[in-house]
Amino acid sequence: MFFKKVQKQIEEKNMIAENDRIILGLSGGADSVCLLLLLSKLREVLRFSLEAIHVEHGIRGEESKEDARFAEALCKQLQVSYQMMSVDVPAYAAQMGLGFEEAARILRYEIFEQVAEGKNAKIALAHHMEDNAETILFQMVRGSSLTGLCGISPVRQGHSGATYIRPLLSVRRSEIEGYLQMQKQPYRTDSTNQELEYSRNYLRNVVLPELTQINQQAIAHINETATQLSELRDFLDEQVELHWKNVAHIDEDVVLDLTTLKPLHLVLQKEIIYRAIGIMAGGKKDISSVHVEQVLDLIDNQSGKEVTLPNGLIAVKENTTIRLLVQRSTGNKIEENAAYQVGEEEVNSLLENGQTLCIALGKAKKKVRISIVAKEPFMSLIPQKTYTKWFDYDKMKHGFCIRTRQSGDYLICDAAGHKKKLKQYLIDEKIPVTKRDEVLIFAQDHRVLWVVGGRISEDVKITEDTRVIMEITIEEEA
Repeated sequence: MFFKKVQKQIEEKNMIAENDRIILGLSGGADSVCLLLLLSKLREVLRFSLEAIHVEHGIRGEESKEDARFAEALCKQLQVSYQMMSVDVPAYAAQMGLGFEEAARILRYEIFEQVAEGKNAKIALAHHMEDNAETILFQMVRGSSLTGLCGISPVRQGHSGATYIRPLLSVRRSEIEGYLQMQKQPYRTDSTNQELEYSRNYLRNVVLPELTQINQQAIAHINETATQLSELRDFLDEQVELHWKNVAHIDEDVVLDLTTLKPLHLVLQKEIIYRAIGIMAGGKKDISSVHVEQVLDLIDNQSGKEVTLPNGLIAVKENTTIRLLVQRSTGNKIEENAAYQVGEEEVNSLLENGQTLCIALGKAKKKVRISIVAKEPFMSLIPQKTYTKWFDYDKMKHGFCIRTRQSGDYLICDAAGHKKKLKQYLIDEKIPVTKRDEVLIFAQDHRVLWVVGGRISEDVKITEDTRVIMEITIEEEA
């Protein structure tokens, strides 16, 4: 039975625990509608709360708006909380030089993570076996690493720490459509899914059907191969972790000790180098096997030899080590060693006079707006925006400065008051080393209140005891 099959997948993969909050990405298409029906039934069995979010991309005009109306009506029928968020995919695609497909995916995931972070929730997505096979083929033809060939993970952590779950990953599209037909449940069809100029659409509508002509079990076999590769990937990750501390040393650079690296199997050498480049680059997106091989060649080269890597990095052979470092500063700091101080008097005047304080950040080409907002009913209205944050006024009233990072900066990362070095936070968030000196922060001495574009410190967040709220927004200067 289809329902039991999905329930078994959820339980075996520990996707949902009792009292979890689940946010479902609901497009209105067959896959997400099916997942909505299943989770709305399972919430009573597994005892979790469920809500849906629909992202309207601003691409398909009235058809897109009808999708949103359909999703809202279905949620109302099933008594599931519903939220619709709009993004401007064409504008973002033009700004970033991306195709609509990739731009929509990026903006959609940004919305998911912002909402989930604000509600301490997991994100449920409706990918199925065909989606996984399509992803694996897409990664294969573009020249992916082993990780890419593992396909879509049923449970994974996003960059912001949000947990993604995919309960339908073990079922076929035909099973989903069969279940919806049995339930007499209509769904929406995205007309752009048939446009073959999108790479994934071509794989979905042309390549996969051709492969099933060769073998009807082709999609299942691709998924099985991905599972086997995932198991190998997990084993390899364990081995890399086992040797990492003996090989790699991290300060501002990553230094690889060749006396401990060279005796390792070639596969481990490559994986450790790949990980090291990724740490320095702030991610592995543009790192290929060619770059790993370049660094690998330095092992038996003379001291002083160097190679150029993506994101402004170089690798240099230094006697018995290889050092990965920034080739040159490409940063655009506010000013060298400058800080914009917001004094206690200025902060207090916001409350007394109800005015908005505006600060131009000069070379950073940004503007800061600081104001006081009404407290009630703040718990349901906290902005889930990257560049607008709310703070407890009483924690900010003694003033702060706006600057770039300094040695000794730290964040309060939990309610218990534990600290995390800002440097480690930037590494964890995969901020490229070439960009870390551009990141703006709000700080009191070395205590970081907000990493602009990222998180705020736990001890300045608003709570039920908050009396006054300070709103801070960062804007690009016109």
